[in-house]
Amino acid sequence: TRGRAPYRRVVTHGFTVDGEGKKISKSLGNDVDTTKLINTYGVEILRLWTVMVDYREDMRFSDEMIKRVAEAYRKVRNTLRYLLSNLSDFDPARDTVPEEELEEIDRYALNRHRQVAARVLEAYESYEFHHVYHQLVQYAAADLSSVYFDVLKDRLYCDPAGGPRRRSAQTVLHRIARDICRLLAPVLPFTTDEAWPLIPGEAEPSVHLASFPDGEALDDALLARWAGLLEVRALATKALEEARDAKEVAASLEAMVTVKVPAAAIGPLRDYEAASTVFPGNLANLFIVSRVRLEEAEAPLAVTVARAPGAKCGRCWTFSEKVGTLDEPEVCERCAEVLARL
Repeated sequence: TRGRAPYRRVVTHGFTVDGEGKKISKSLGNDVDTTKLINTYGVEILRLWTVMVDYREDMRFSDEMIKRVAEAYRKVRNTLRYLLSNLSDFDPARDTVPEEELEEIDRYALNRHRQVAARVLEAYESYEFHHVYHQLVQYAAADLSSVYFDVLKDRLYCDPAGGPRRRSAQTVLHRIARDICRLLAPVLPFTTDEAWPLIPGEAEPSVHLASFPDGEALDDALLARWAGLLEVRALATKALEEARDAKEVAASLEAMVTVKVPAAAIGPLRDYEAASTVFPGNLANLFIVSRVRLEEAEAPLAVTVARAPGAKCGRCWTFSEKVGTLDEPEVCERCAEVLARL
């Protein structure tokens, strides 16, 4: 009616087929009852499937696939729950820590988050929606749940409520929560709209009135350094699993880890350990053990596990030789200091 098409761009998709690659149709008896699916899994799961598949090819749909999507949704939802549950006492206007004062692992997590956000924005821009799905689900499951959130638990639960290390972590968690909600809003509109008002601080009344996060420059040197640190952590995690299987330790916090590192590669580990602020033990915190020893060696990097000396702290569960020698006899030196501030 106006001499032009009533849209700016058209995205077309392939045939919808079943798990065996056969087209879905009533005549074949493999058609899908979407009402039953929605009643079983929820409409957000169906929306997430539409983003997960590569629409440029035939789009497969099966019970097994929808179950995998449901599991991915739970990972994303649990990520949001973790973020929100650890921000209940955080006031962005009062408690935000400047980036240059963040703990190093928090600066790394912020840069990794920016890296993922940039890739998600690029995927939206190029209409490659399946990359949005894979980037965010992998980020929630691997980077956040398996590493960053796991490492943060000690700080979030055992440091003083308003302590600088805890506020450093919360600063980054707040940023991640806001950005993940905005990045997922087109895909999971109900879930993100439910989570948005629970994020502390002043914001738009609905996530759907908020803009995508802006792209930001990355600290490539920091990301490269942490790639090396996480490789060592992966070796430590594997050694701890083997020690548990051999009944040498029952839990990782019972362990002392010795890392034998070639002289040329030991520098970043020593630097990170020396960067501890307020309470020592950056590497022990990263590996989720009670103690870490660094030793120079000519052989390739190796990790060994032994029982940590001392007794178990009744508050943070780490093992320390100070337990039983302090005014608070059941706790370690870190927890004794925290309790003294209450």
